[in-house]
Amino acid sequence: MKKTYLKSTSEAVAPFPKDLLLWNYWDHEHVVGTHFEHYKKVKIIRENEKECLSERTAKLPLVPFYITEQTLAKLESPNKMLVYHSTLFNLVKVKQVFDFEEIDKNNCRVTRSDFLEIPYFLKFLQKLFDIIMKKWFVAVWAEDMPMRERRYKVWKLGFKDFKGIDYVNDEKVNSNSYQRHPERDYKLELPVPKITNIKKEGSFRLFKKSKHLGYSK
Repeated sequence: MKKTYLKSTSEAVAPFPKDLLLWNYWDHEHVVGTHFEHYKKVKIIRENEKECLSERTAKLPLVPFYITEQTLAKLESPNKMLVYHSTLFNLVKVKQVFDFEEIDKNNCRVTRSDFLEIPYFLKFLQKLFDIIMKKWFVAVWAEDMPMRERRYKVWKLGFKDFKGIDYVNDEKVNSNSYQRHPERDYKLELPVPKITNIKKEGSFRLFKKSKHLGYSK
């Protein structure tokens, strides 16, 4: 059967460094918390500094039930990320291409291109697909924004993953040294450190209706 693709492209500019946005996309633990209305479990199967294969229990747009999908994310270059989604016995396959364009040190444009493989006779769904993917992009972008803002704020104060802020931990450290350097460069290191059992049992929600409670241990 002849195949084709439904396509959609979305973009937005964020007032954050490129590496912080990449951290957001590679922090798989936040998915069941920040995006709890769409995902209830994420388990990492394997990962390294360039790719991550995960299994997600998700509810797709217009689908009234949860499905299990496999997601493979690949960092092709410092400015490009590819994500492959597969579900329903590999009958539904989506490819996403993320391009990151640094406008300046503290601003970055993200462009996401979506491709859904379909039989050619379903080509008439192109307009609907474009509307759904654009709405999904806007909704996820808005949900992630508070976390990005908090991350960048504490980073500029000297935050280090699982170590806190030096001048908070040690009273001998002069806090003024951090306050005088608000432009501390953000550096991405993959894989992102974990605090849950996402690599063994999976990270899931205990209370799916709460925005503040529900992470598994």
